[in-house]
Amino acid sequence: MRSLYSYTNLLLYISLFLSSASSNGYSDLQVLLKLKSSMIGPRPRAPVLEDWEFSSSPSAHCHFSGVKCDGEFRVVALDVSFAPLSAGTISPEIGLLNKLVNLTISDVNLMGKIPLEMRNLTSLKVFNVSNNGFHDSFPGEILTGMTQLEILDAYNNNFTGLLPVQVANLKNLKHLSLGGNYFTGEIPEKYSDIQSLEYLGLNANGLTGKIPGFLGRLKNLKRLFLGYFNAFHGGIPPEFGSLTQLEILDMASCNLTGEIPESLGNLKLLHSLFLQQNFLTGRIPSQLSGLVSLKTLDLSMNELTGEIPESFSAMHSLALINLFDNKLHGSIPSYVGDLPQLEVLQVWGNNFTGELPENLGRNEKLCRLDVASNHLTGLIPLDLCKGGVLEALILMENFFFGPLPEELGNCKSLVRIRTMKNLLNGTIPAGIFNLPLLSFVELNDNFFSGELPPHISGASLGQLKLSNNRITGKIPPAIGNLRRLQVLELERNKLSGEIPEEIFDIKVLSQINIRDNNITGEIPPSISRCTSLTSIDFSQNSLTGKIPKGIDKLEDLSILNVSRNQLSGEIPAEMEHMTSLTSLDVSENNLVGRIPRGGQFLFFDDTSFSGNPKLCPPSGVTCPATGSRQAYAPSFVASKPI
Repeated sequence: MRSLYSYTNLLLYISLFLSSASSNGYSDLQVLLKLKSSMIGPRPRAPVLEDWEFSSSPSAHCHFSGVKCDGEFRVVALDVSFAPLSAGTISPEIGLLNKLVNLTISDVNLMGKIPLEMRNLTSLKVFNVSNNGFHDSFPGEILTGMTQLEILDAYNNNFTGLLPVQVANLKNLKHLSLGGNYFTGEIPEKYSDIQSLEYLGLNANGLTGKIPGFLGRLKNLKRLFLGYFNAFHGGIPPEFGSLTQLEILDMASCNLTGEIPESLGNLKLLHSLFLQQNFLTGRIPSQLSGLVSLKTLDLSMNELTGEIPESFSAMHSLALINLFDNKLHGSIPSYVGDLPQLEVLQVWGNNFTGELPENLGRNEKLCRLDVASNHLTGLIPLDLCKGGVLEALILMENFFFGPLPEELGNCKSLVRIRTMKNLLNGTIPAGIFNLPLLSFVELNDNFFSGELPPHISGASLGQLKLSNNRITGKIPPAIGNLRRLQVLELERNKLSGEIPEEIFDIKVLSQINIRDNNITGEIPPSISRCTSLTSIDFSQNSLTGKIPKGIDKLEDLSILNVSRNQLSGEIPAEMEHMTSLTSLDVSENNLVGRIPRGGQFLFFDDTSFSGNPKLCPPSGVTCPATGSRQAYAPSFVASKPI
């Protein structure tokens, strides 16, 4: 009885082994091992697919990572997207896995061509080779027998030639992604036959011709990507207004001209419309207010004219509005401040006038506001950071007046604030200098007054630009607490007192400019510790004392301007070893002695040293500072006018 049982098991074992073998005698195990050998490439970066090893068990391969089998131990799913492969290829034996339903070989840096033997994978429903380095034309003939295919994803490879027309025969295809390649030519009209299609991605190729209106026949299409690097001619087909299931339309940066079709307003399910960076003209159609589901609207970097339609007040789902770099005019409608979901409003580089909506930010969701380079005026709204999520406030190059709202000093989410070139006044809110995430402050070219706060502790602040205002008082030593500060610009204010030596404890400070103030005292010797400095401008102040001898330790210093002060003593001879110094101005001081003779000083002209009567050339004449009777003057250019 036992022998009969064993015999039965043996027959079952043989049957299962034979059933897991392909028609030419290779077992799926053997095919997988061949695939492993080709995919890992000649020089694998790390051990990969380590559990893919030979075994006498007929089901061993079904336990390989990324492999799934059916009840007969045939491979039905293969996903190696987790494996760090490198420069390998797909071997032709893959065509022997003729029971495959899901083939996912994405993001693993495979190279070479797609094997023609893949035509035998007639059971495939998912074919994903995205984010690799496959090249040459895509072999459309392999698709002929894949009648069950639902997903074809070849995004981000190096395929060339024409788009494969054979995909038009795939009547079950829902997802077609051929973007991010180098396909050329026009979109085949046969693509309109794929009525099952829900996703069509042809973006980031080199396609030409007109965007075909026949794509408007794809009634089930939900996502359409045609932008980036394609160079179509003509405009947006009005037929696209028939794509009533569409949720995303991305036609950015693909050379579009003409006007935006009114018919797009029929797309009631559309939540994202990307038409930026084209050559679109005309007005923004008021009919777009029919996009009642729209969350993201990007029409930036075109040549659009006219005003923001009043009808857009009905678009309550809008979270992002990008209209920047157009030729729009008029006011920013007050209803914009009432949009309940608005997070981003970027309209810079237009001709908008009037005031910002007073209620902007009261929805407590505003995180980015950029209205730079318009003709806006009025006060800055008080509630921009009411929700505590505002990250960027960019108002520069307008005509805003009044103070910065004190509320901004409590906006702990703020990362960037740029209000340069306005008419703002009052004292800068002290809290701004202590915000934990703020990295960029640009408030220059306004009429701010008052003093800088004594307590400064912004942990992230990298650039502080307050130049050309009316700020008074001393430079706070607490600026030394800004450990990430790289750029400090305080020029053209009414600051007084001395330069705090604490500033030069900032290890990453590269530029400091305090030109044209009323700064007194000496240049702190501690400046030699700040070896990251590349540019120093202390000109047009009332500094006294000597140029610190240790300044030659600033090995990366490129620009040094201490002109129009009351500095005395000699130019440190060690400065001739500062090989990075390309610009030097010590004019209009009381320096004495000889100018160093070597290094970069060979390239500085007389204007760098003019207005120092007791300063002498390196050699050739006597020098009064050394007790000689003859002064040197002839070759120096006259003093610069103030």
